[in-house]
Amino acid sequence: MKDITIIIPERGGAVPEVWESLGAAGVNVEAAVSVSREHHRVVHLVVDDDVADRGQQVLRDAGFLIVDVREVLVVPVEDRPGGLAEVTRIAYEADAGVYLLSLATRSRVMLGVANLEAARQAFGL
Repeated sequence: MKDITIIIPERGGAVPEVWESLGAAGVNVEAAVSVSREHHRVVHLVVDDDVADRGQQVLRDAGFLIVDVREVLVVPVEDRPGGLAEVTRIAYEADAGVYLLSLATRSRVMLGVANLEAARQAFGL
């Protein structure tokens, strides 16, 4: 798996454009982390090795800045209390130097939003 790190402008529509561009090109995102900064957003997206080059080209063609591409591990974790602790402890004890961790269990997406009430209404929650 490859972690493609991109910088995108903090502007309306930029975030969905990333996912729409990749989806239209048939690039499935296996994991993602998106963090807002002052005037931009840093996005880590993990894709299979066999589509990593295509994914990078799609992102470049859509005008997104690729700042890093690294190989990452996808490690199984039990969906139970303590499961993540076990995985991170193993990495720590191996002195692996974890720089990225992305987790969503049971086919869920975690969204941090500025307007929680609007998001709740939009998703019917």
